[in-house]
Amino acid sequence: MPAASLIVAGLSSRMMAESTAQAGLRVAALDLFGDADTRHVAACWEPVGAANTLTIDGERLLAGLRRLRGSPQLLGWVAGSGFEAHPELLEAGHALVPLLGNHAAAVRAVKTPGPFFRLLSALGIPHPQTSLTPPPDPDGWLCKRTGGTGGWHIRTAAAAARAGAPDTSCYFQRQYAGVPMSALFLAHRGGVELLGISRQRMAAARERPYLFEGALGPVALPQGLVARLHEIVHCIARETSLVGLNSIDFLFDAPDVSVLEINPRPPASMALYAHAYPLGLMHAHLQACQGTELPPPAAPADGVRGFRLVFAQRPAQVNAMLTAVLLRTGWCHDIPVPGTPVAVGEALCTVSAAGANAQAVETALHQRCEQIHSLLKDRHDESYRNPDFGRGTSAGHAGERQLA
Repeated sequence: MPAASLIVAGLSSRMMAESTAQAGLRVAALDLFGDADTRHVAACWEPVGAANTLTIDGERLLAGLRRLRGSPQLLGWVAGSGFEAHPELLEAGHALVPLLGNHAAAVRAVKTPGPFFRLLSALGIPHPQTSLTPPPDPDGWLCKRTGGTGGWHIRTAAAAARAGAPDTSCYFQRQYAGVPMSALFLAHRGGVELLGISRQRMAAARERPYLFEGALGPVALPQGLVARLHEIVHCIARETSLVGLNSIDFLFDAPDVSVLEINPRPPASMALYAHAYPLGLMHAHLQACQGTELPPPAAPADGVRGFRLVFAQRPAQVNAMLTAVLLRTGWCHDIPVPGTPVAVGEALCTVSAAGANAQAVETALHQRCEQIHSLLKDRHDESYRNPDFGRGTSAGHAGERQLA
């Protein structure tokens, strides 16, 4: 009898696909990139939009769901990133294949700025001052697009003003001090499980001061603050009917936190906690969404894990040899298929590392990013054909645990 199957869809579906396979399920992946490692783990892959648009094409998504809804023992589909600004696609998709995750009403509740920040105020949850209209003085304010992901949508309010009148999808927030962090949580009928707190890494480019570049975790916070964060997540999940894997982004500025947003879907930080449950995070997500008993968590893993996006410093055309070399590292992910063009400033891939502490992981991530940049620079030289690429340095220790 064939294994049960699941459809995962989003801007990028690699992490969800790998976690689904970890649970022993057959997975069909729908996304924009069709990366080599996504296609390797998925039984099938279909594009649901052009990569350079960073937008899911609704017609292609629904067409893909129609084609796949006859898959053997299909459990349903899970929505990843890219649906925050288009909850109507969740409704349309659910009409074709059961949606296992947050439905449109819950997504609207946490991704519509006005109601969401009013809810935080009513619950007494700290958050930056927020306005739906441009501030009279833009200094010290940010302009964000509702439903945006990855930080590409965040500009300074001054830069937005120079670009002209913002559209109605924008809102404004005061810049607050603090360390950008994220907490992964699992919402279920019995409450919420806080699975890990991570420190986010941000980059800046062309008036985009908060591009998401990676994360590292788990990060230890004072126990009282962890309890406070758990209560915040519990209150938000209860009031908005969140279910399954989600994350909360916040600023840590001792002695408190300031909430920025909720990501109502399996987030990027799930890569740091792939083994939180014996059968993986997607299995726990499905159990929570189906209202069944959650599996017992695995023993906490030692050490720290991290990942970082590698942005191309020069134009590149990915060929078969480059794809093969990146796949062999074991610590490179989101690997483009041969023939993919990569422009300067675009994300080429993701690197991951694990170590005893944050400094060791940061060092390994830096070294691996440098290896990728060197590989691109010299990709036509014999050096990048060397089968020992990635070995012989502290970044290539075979004993390190590989991430999702």
